Amino acid sequence: MSIKTIKAEITELKARIWRHRQYLAHTQKQLALIYRATPAPAHRSRTRLQTLRAAIDRDSRRLEGLYQALITAIDSQPTPQIKELLTRRYINDQPFAEIADAMGYDLRWVYRLHARGLGLAKRIKNNSEP
Repeated sequence: MSIKTIKAEITELKARIWRHRQYLAHTQKQLALIYRATPAPAHRSRTRLQTLRAAIDRDSRRLEGLYQALITAIDSQPTPQIKELLTRRYINDQPFAEIADAMGYDLRWVYRLHARGLGLAKRIKNNSEP
């Protein structure tokens, strides 16, 4: 999996976890109201809460694994400049212009280093696969 693919999946998982947590909070509020009415709908809500908690736990574990894969891919880079650039871009979510200013490079050079780093990560990954 490429660095960009990992980052895209991380972003998607963060959004999904956020949505699940929002729905979980809403369902918990609804459950408090339902308890006053009848036990049957309350059971369905408790089941839904368990499902949501399980989904959040599953997605959180996947997110941790993806972060580890991302860090491993970045750490496999041969030069410290590319490591720093990829860390700033994919871990710290900095825009390229900000990275160029912070590293003292021209923006075009940052784009070139970025492309070089992604290409190296892809080659390293392909060489390590059986």
